[in-house]
Amino acid sequence: MSLGGGQKPAVRVRANPTALAAYDLALEDLRTAVAAANVNQAKGSFDGPKRAWMIGANDQLMSADDYRTLVIAYRNEAPVRVMDVADVIDDAENVKQAAWMNADPAVLVNIQRQPGANIIGVVDRITSLLPQLTASLPAGIDVRVLTDRTTTIRASVHDVQFELMLTVALVVMVIFLFWASSRRPSS
Repeated sequence: MSLGGGQKPAVRVRANPTALAAYDLALEDLRTAVAAANVNQAKGSFDGPKRAWMIGANDQLMSADDYRTLVIAYRNEAPVRVMDVADVIDDAENVKQAAWMNADPAVLVNIQRQPGANIIGVVDRITSLLPQLTASLPAGIDVRVLTDRTTTIRASVHDVQFELMLTVALVVMVIFLFWASSRRPSS
């Protein structure tokens, strides 16, 4: 299975070189401040004779508002914040990654057959679970099957079944005719 079109949220910081220069700052100063304020590591530990605990807290910055107020440096005894030297927006991690169904943005779930798996059985199970999946999603999300390549496989299986039944019928008919002709008295 693979996913396509899902966009992870991200925050974009677009530096203004002129504003940075006005505060006598470089791009590296901005990068360093953002990186230092956005570290997710253990904060310490408690060690005891029988147990040890790591103290962890997720203090990562998650929204554009959090980044805007971040202090980069102090100039003239006043803080220089990211919003003073850059535009900060909430956006997608990769804006070039997208999927569409008709004119609507979508997340595609591609399910591929594994070796030895019964593809028709897998698709039937997925189809039977779709109502349950749909019920667990928020109301504005529409779940639809975009393509189902088992339609041709199902048609081929149906044709093979028909041909097998026809073959069995022909074999039985030939055996019956041969048996019937061998029982006639010869003249």
